[in-house]
Amino acid sequence: MCVFELFNNFVKMRFIICIGISLIILGLLPPVETMAQGEIDDEARIFYRNERTFSGTLSSTGWSVGMQYAKRRNAFKSLVYGGEIGSLRHPKEYKSQSPYAGGWGTGYVFGKTNEVICLRFGTGLQKEIFGKYDKGGIAIRYFFSGGLSLALMKPVYYAKIVGFDYQKLEVITEKSLFDPDYMQSIYDIYDKKSFFMGFDEIKLDPAVFARAGLSFEYSIQDRIINALEGGIQLEGFMKKVPIMASNDNRQLFFSIFVTYRFGKVMDARFNNLPL
Repeated sequence: MCVFELFNNFVKMRFIICIGISLIILGLLPPVETMAQGEIDDEARIFYRNERTFSGTLSSTGWSVGMQYAKRRNAFKSLVYGGEIGSLRHPKEYKSQSPYAGGWGTGYVFGKTNEVICLRFGTGLQKEIFGKYDKGGIAIRYFFSGGLSLALMKPVYYAKIVGFDYQKLEVITEKSLFDPDYMQSIYDIYDKKSFFMGFDEIKLDPAVFARAGLSFEYSIQDRIINALEGGIQLEGFMKKVPIMASNDNRQLFFSIFVTYRFGKVMDARFNNLPL
């Protein structure tokens, strides 16, 4: 029993000595700086992180480019507002190529009567779920927004084949050439005319939209914004949008989208800090 107690006391003494030596070594080490040169503290990084960004979006109903401003409300939430311009397409649009243009045609969507460009202006909320506390990390946020949309509808002009004359095609320029009472095909069209033809015939159709999604911000530099976003959007118009020469034109458009967003943090505290 005495031998066991001596051994036990010896082990305890060795353990205490090891802890003491470790503490002495740690005390002799120089202090480690927790903030690298060129970085700012967490308080400035969180509470003064207003952002101005530009974006490019691909969705199941078109594309868009836009600009957004995010104003910090507290440590986790930001108020976002901005605008974008983009296209709106019918889900049944399929690109065709003229068999007469020798492969040099512009290509067109058979049955399309109107090109639609949308202007969207909205506001919403963005909340951070996981923060980016070190370089190379990823900040994850969710967002939702809504606003007003204005569709600009421009008629599509085509070079229509009306006959043959001495082995030459007789072609005229015409819009809305798709007659529902006549079975037409791609062989009735020579090519699509210029996109800029018909701008004096633009019609307007107002709408509202709402969207929600997730954002993954992955920039290495704290003042630079690089993010990938994904989500869903619902856009509703006052009446059916006449995109195609058919009876299935829609008034409500549901889409999924992917966005690349880039920009920078807008705050005076960053002006004198090196990259």
